Amino acid sequence: MKPGWRTKKIGDVCQLMTGGTPSRANKEYFNGEIPWLVSGDIHRGEIFECDGRISDSGMKASNAKLLPINSVMIALNGQGKTRGTVALLRSPATCNQSLVSIYPKNPDELMPEFLYANLHGRYQEIRQMTGDSGNDRRGLNMILIRGIEIPIAPLPEQQRIVAILDEAFEGIATAKANAEKNLENARALFDSHLDSVLRQRGKGWVEKRLGDESLLEIVDGDRGLNYPNGSDFQEKGYCLFLNTKNVRPDGFQFESTMFITEEKDRLLRKGKLKRDDVVLTTRGTIGNVGIYSEDVPFDNIRINSGMLIFRPNKHALLPSFLFEILRSEIVKDQITRRTTGAAQPQLPIKTLVNFTIPVPTNLADQAALVKKLRAFEPETQRLVSIYDRKLVALDALKKSLLHSAFSGDLTSKKAAAGVEAAA
Repeated sequence: MKPGWRTKKIGDVCQLMTGGTPSRANKEYFNGEIPWLVSGDIHRGEIFECDGRISDSGMKASNAKLLPINSVMIALNGQGKTRGTVALLRSPATCNQSLVSIYPKNPDELMPEFLYANLHGRYQEIRQMTGDSGNDRRGLNMILIRGIEIPIAPLPEQQRIVAILDEAFEGIATAKANAEKNLENARALFDSHLDSVLRQRGKGWVEKRLGDESLLEIVDGDRGLNYPNGSDFQEKGYCLFLNTKNVRPDGFQFESTMFITEEKDRLLRKGKLKRDDVVLTTRGTIGNVGIYSEDVPFDNIRINSGMLIFRPNKHALLPSFLFEILRSEIVKDQITRRTTGAAQPQLPIKTLVNFTIPVPTNLADQAALVKKLRAFEPETQRLVSIYDRKLVALDALKKSLLHSAFSGDLTSKKAAAGVEAAA
């Protein structure tokens, strides 16, 4: 640590505050002007997308308190990767018990922005403070947060570091927005081509429902008592258990995997893939699709509870053609119109079976269409890969700058050069 820097526990230099939930009996529960935050409302940054609004009477009906502007917020619990998320509150708000507000007791000793930058770069560390791998539901608590040790630099050094990071992060945000737009355009290019090909229907095309059992079988997963929980998952094992990272808009990805044992696999009934099955996500992020072709390097795979298996009758429907149809605008439009659930979107089987898809009755025609699409796809995949790598590089740069800031070797020149190179 640089000379003049100190290490303190959060509880020694900061005020901590959490909130509460108003009584549902209160008629003005969400009819006020005060943002009421829950863990899912905060993101890794300064932007809050808050659905709930609480009234003065709603606050009085709970132990919710008005949080200070520039509080550093940490999600104590929440689904997925929410727990441990750090954000900076830029406007007055209140929250429920799933969040903690942290505010320096003496802002002349510790800038909220400096505290935020430090904790923002320690997301994984904070997330795993409960001692688990991040898969189970144990949450953080106020005692753990109070015990986090933070570096405190002299105030002018804090101001210098915050100014450099603000400018660098603004440049990173701009570069990231451009890369995301280019990525969207690259994917849209293929989607447009796919849609164009599928809408040029000749003789022998018929409209079929996904519930037509002569065309395909829809297989649900096992959601019974033996469904795996956090302690059942391993980094390596007998059977790959698909997670949301594995099924993407245009196929499978296996950068992040989790497995269950052969014994656990045998306890489960439905939901195991066979070669040439097609998987569709039906909860949360809906409409991502993958095909279990011979190229997939796992012999045993199961879906999770937010997915379905489509098992085509190969005498009537080629698996590759089904894959293309399911990722086309023809199906995406129906998903948009028929998805239910605001908090947790879902697409149940009883809805999916009524989706209609165009199908050439001749398998050779199906194969020819797939060949035409696959000939066009490599160029769009190349563009997608370029912009995906750029997004990864920008995230890595942000982590690197945060590390440099608290290692004491961050300079404006270094930050500017990094942003220019990554953009």
